[in-house]
Amino acid sequence: MQMETLPLFDLPGQEPPAPKTGPAPTPPFVAATGTPQPVAARPTPAGEPKAAAASTGWMPPADMNAAVVRMAEAVTDSWFGHHISGRIELPLSALAAIAWHGPEPEHAPGATTEMLGWDTDHTLGYIRSQWRRFGRLRPDLANPAAPFLLAWLGDTPLTEREEKAVHAVVRAALRANLFSLTLPDARFDVDLFGVTLTLLKAGGANKAGAAYYTPSHIADVMARILGLTDEASIHEPACGTGGLLRAAAALMRDRGRDPHTVEWVAVDIDELAIACLAANVIIWDLGYQVLLGVADVLTEHWIPKARKMRAETITVALEAERARRVLDAVIALENPTPEPEAATSGAPASPTPMEKESL
Repeated sequence: MQMETLPLFDLPGQEPPAPKTGPAPTPPFVAATGTPQPVAARPTPAGEPKAAAASTGWMPPADMNAAVVRMAEAVTDSWFGHHISGRIELPLSALAAIAWHGPEPEHAPGATTEMLGWDTDHTLGYIRSQWRRFGRLRPDLANPAAPFLLAWLGDTPLTEREEKAVHAVVRAALRANLFSLTLPDARFDVDLFGVTLTLLKAGGANKAGAAYYTPSHIADVMARILGLTDEASIHEPACGTGGLLRAAAALMRDRGRDPHTVEWVAVDIDELAIACLAANVIIWDLGYQVLLGVADVLTEHWIPKARKMRAETITVALEAERARRVLDAVIALENPTPEPEAATSGAPASPTPMEKESL
């Protein structure tokens, strides 16, 4: 049975509402109270137009790689256009938070229009709420995503210039039709962060001539050559933002295999690349068997340490969730309200994916 996702925001009244166009979106997050459900890729015929009329919604771009580059350049130009150097984790994590919204094709134009109308405070509140939700639903990825989580939930506040720059970055990504790249027909086939990270680290598109990024179609060819479809575990020792993992998962889906059945193990020496991959795990729906690390594989035995850190964050999250349930029960006892008969006679709630892993 397909489980419903949790509401987009967990703290009503403290966070801005989601776009009102169409029904509540179903981002690639898995509900914390249900069993993970794989999302099947749907093939897109070649030569589809970039966008259809608003009544039918958007279609993925005909040239996905070119669209990703245009979006990355728009984000980078917007960020550096505010004369900011450093803290590139802010535009990267903002891009992830907006990408996770992932409206369906028929709602993408309206969602884009509404989000473009948000002011700076609204946009920043939305991004924080998305990362708060990520931390609660995916504690297994908390350490790999630490640079992004700390950027929004840590102790270092954004300067006024950084706030305006982040808002401009979000608007630039939306104007570059970001949601056309997060549609069900598109999101398994693109890496939003590879080019973006390359350009941001280089200081802009004009300075990135020496940088090299493997396009998605090259990664797809590599996955087919390596035959990455039948393995129980896939290891990538220099993963970057995960282009080869994406290609392997897409190939599996094309051949009828669920990527949730695979253990994904990846490491890179660049902590921002790993944080981007943690965000991509959600976009590509790789499941819960994911182990990511930041290390030099030539000198470090990183896997035992990464497994220990992952287990610790899962344990902390489980304890916090159980404490929250106790608190909710106490509040309910102090403020009883009538409940529908079906709600009081149903089966106990299913364990969360993290609880299952701890058993």
